[in-house]
Amino acid sequence: MLCDMKPLVYYCRWQGASLRLRGRDDTAVWGQLVFTQADGVESTQAFRFYLATNQLVLADAGGERLLQLDVMGTVLHSPAP
Repeated sequence: MLCDMKPLVYYCRWQGASLRLRGRDDTAVWGQLVFTQADGVESTQAFRFYLATNQLVLADAGGERLLQLDVMGTVLHSPAP
């Protein structure tokens, strides 16, 4: 099975974010999504992307949110908590 980061890269493009990778293993990559506002201020969101399943886990103050991405980085669904 082909496992790559394309869906994550496309998702970042659609969201206007940059990737700040912190690590990688055989199953996942993790780091931060970086959003830069017009005034240059950056905000970040921690993530973990599972390569084999195209599942993106986003962390925020309220906990974690799981998104299922298609091969073009579009959110197919976000399973209920």
